[in-house]
Amino acid sequence: MARVVKARTLTVTWALLLGSGLMAQAPPAIRVPQGNGRPILTDGIFSPGEWEDALEVDVRPGFHLLLKKSAGFIFLGIKYTKLDVYQFHDSVDLFVSPDGKSIHQLHVGAQLGERRLNHTPGLEDDPPFDWGYTADWYANEGRWSKLKTDALVKEGRSPEEAQRRSFYKSDGYELQIRQAKFDSNEWLIRLRTYNLTEGTREFVPKGTDTASTRGWLKLILE
Repeated sequence: MARVVKARTLTVTWALLLGSGLMAQAPPAIRVPQGNGRPILTDGIFSPGEWEDALEVDVRPGFHLLLKKSAGFIFLGIKYTKLDVYQFHDSVDLFVSPDGKSIHQLHVGAQLGERRLNHTPGLEDDPPFDWGYTADWYANEGRWSKLKTDALVKEGRSPEEAQRRSFYKSDGYELQIRQAKFDSNEWLIRLRTYNLTEGTREFVPKGTDTASTRGWLKLILE
C-alpha cells in the first residue's frame, strides 16, 4: 500500500511540472519502478492488472504515460482516456538517447519503424525510416478493418473517413523495449504525439526538440 501512495504522489508532481513549462529547463530524474513480473500483451488494450505496478504520469487530461521494468525490458504505456468520436488515437514518436548525443526515433502508429537521427553537418535531412524494423522492441500498431472500410466507401464515404471509422478500438500504445538495445542505465526520452483530428502536434516535455537532448526526461533504469 505504501508504494501505491508514493507512486500517486510522484504522478501529481510530474503533472505539475509537465504543465508548468519548467520541464524543458530542468526535468527530474525518474527512477523506473520494478514490475511484478506479470507479462504485458502489447495489443493496445490496458487490461486490468497489466499496469497496476507502473509509475503513472498524467501528461494532460486524457493522456497518461506509464513506466516500469521487468526481466531486462522497459515497458512504456501511452494511454488515452479521451478518444475522438471514432475511438481513434494519434500516432507517437518516442525519441531515446542513451548518452545525451545519439538519438534513436521509434515510430508507433499505423506502421512501426525506427531510425537513428544523424544531424551530420552538410546533410539536410535525417535518414529515412526503416519501416517494419523493430529489433529489440515492439508495440501495437493502429489497425483497422479493411472489410468495413470498403463497405463505407461503397456507401459514399471518402477513403480517409472510411478508414478512420474502421479503426479497431484501443486504449493507446504499449511498448516493450529491451534495455540492452540502448546499453545504458539512463535514458533520455522525448515524446511527440500527433492529433490527426485537429492537425496538431504535442511535445513532452514541452519546449524540447531534437537539435539536442536538453530538457528531455531522464529515466533511471538501475
